Amino acid sequence: MRHLVLCLLLAMTLSSHAADVASTHPAVISVTGEGTVTAAPDMVTVTIGVVTQAHAAADALAANSAAMAGLNDVLDGFDVAATDRRTSNFNVSPRYDRRSDDGRAPEISAYEVSNELTIRYRDIDRLGELLDAVVAAGSNRVNALTFGNVDSTGYVDEARQLAVENALHKARLYAQAAGGHVGRVVSIAEAGGAQPRPLAGRMMMAEAAAVPVSAGENEYRAAVNVVLEYEP
Repeated sequence: MRHLVLCLLLAMTLSSHAADVASTHPAVISVTGEGTVTAAPDMVTVTIGVVTQAHAAADALAANSAAMAGLNDVLDGFDVAATDRRTSNFNVSPRYDRRSDDGRAPEISAYEVSNELTIRYRDIDRLGELLDAVVAAGSNRVNALTFGNVDSTGYVDEARQLAVENALHKARLYAQAAGGHVGRVVSIAEAGGAQPRPLAGRMMMAEAAAVPVSAGENEYRAAVNVVLEYEP
């Protein structure tokens, strides 16, 4: 009889402990939600520059400086603010005569000066006209074309909100399929930073009055991990 009483007490203790554990650690549902927002770009970043060569370094530099002054004049005409221009590369380097049939060391045959300016331009509709103008003014280097949005915060926040809504929708579906419903939100964690991704934004240069440009759209994505209590 005493043995039976001990067994009953032990069973009640274990049952109470299990209830306490279940109370402390309730069942949960963990889901990942995603949100996507697209927006037409309203800004472009592009690198333009001039590469010049001359036998004397001073002559190459003078020619390059004159050409860059012409490019800045063009940018002034297109209302590109000084704060939207940044020198991204400047280099002066010798060019060597690689002929070595007489066994002598290569000699400097010319000097090359490269000067690049990265600009932000906010009038997408005139971008082709701007590119045509800078090439006509002497730019022989145009690259690193990237379309973006001046203020992307609103698009990112909208993508995050959609990601949370998507996660809650998934959690409700899973809970319903399991015969229960969701309770309070336990945690929300962003799964990586919300980043813009260009869907299409390529430049095609041609011998035309204005360079044809396709800006496409920017896509802003966000993902969140959400944990909610599950209630049977």
